[in-house]
Amino acid sequence: MIEPYTAVALSPRVSACADRGDYMRNIEHIKSFMDTAYGMASTDGPPVKLMVLPEGAFQSLLVDFRGGDRRREAEMAVEIPGPETAALGEKARDLGTFIAGNAYVVRDDDFPDRYFNRAFLIDPRGDVVYTRTKLQVEPFEPEVVSTCVPHDVWDRWIEVKGNGDPMQALYPVADTEIGRIGMIICMEGGYPEIGRGLALNGAEILLRQVYHEPYVSNGWWELQSRSFAVANNAYVVAPNLGPQSYSFDGPLYDIGGGKSMIVDFRGHVMVQREFAAADTFVSECLDVEALRRYRSQNGFGRWFKDLRMEQFAAIYQRPIYPKNQYLEEPPTEGWGEREQAVLAANIERLKQGGVLASPAGA
Repeated sequence: MIEPYTAVALSPRVSACADRGDYMRNIEHIKSFMDTAYGMASTDGPPVKLMVLPEGAFQSLLVDFRGGDRRREAEMAVEIPGPETAALGEKARDLGTFIAGNAYVVRDDDFPDRYFNRAFLIDPRGDVVYTRTKLQVEPFEPEVVSTCVPHDVWDRWIEVKGNGDPMQALYPVADTEIGRIGMIICMEGGYPEIGRGLALNGAEILLRQVYHEPYVSNGWWELQSRSFAVANNAYVVAPNLGPQSYSFDGPLYDIGGGKSMIVDFRGHVMVQREFAAADTFVSECLDVEALRRYRSQNGFGRWFKDLRMEQFAAIYQRPIYPKNQYLEEPPTEGWGEREQAVLAANIERLKQGGVLASPAGA
């Protein structure tokens, strides 16, 4: 039985990074803030068992970096596990909690010269027990943070990471003593398939890391987080970016818009925090056994029992985005221009296929 416990979504201040040593400066700040957040959240009663960091919480903005620059990629990439997760693991042991985090320039021994955005989960013993790689990125991400995705190396990714099973390669879930946990990273929030893939692998708690302006103030962040919760009968713990600076202790910028939140498995926002120019957090009690009872009831809104899979599979038979772009050769500089050309070609193909209609006068 899983007793109710408190989850904490953290939005720490993060400084830009010119070298890998700056990552550790950010991590030391995060660890200090965790002590405060843990203490305050503990006053609510249930023990704190989960602390969730946003995407890029210790890497933040990378100075003098451009995707395809082999030298800078090698300098700024991290390993998971590595020194940074080991430092967070010390805090996990100290507090006796799970810590979830993210790094968006991560090397992978199976794919030399290709770097990935990867979420991770550290257990209370300080060990990395789960990772998941981001599947969908914004057009600017390859140029700014050197992000390949599994689709770019599709054939080998499915073979190596899932032993031929796409569900395991793309939507892994951590089965832990506090529930089954899956992670959703930033732009993936725009794709309901990500949450459904994790849920169909058993995820009960979805950790949704980050969105940015103007898509927080216009309501997309909350809409997507609540949709993930209600459509998958899952808790959603969603920390957004904290204030960021372009230099250590420099001026702060709000590019995320705040509104970190925790949503229950019926889509209700349990707690939400507005942005502040400081470290902030939200916390709330999760009752996994209540979620499991709800999912097991034969009632409306318990969606899994109703899924007629063949009728949905038909939607995805026609490919849109080309796979295996970087299977044979890693991307080089000029990544952003190539990405824009691919997307423009996709739009034309969708028009020719009747999916999109050209606006008048186009």
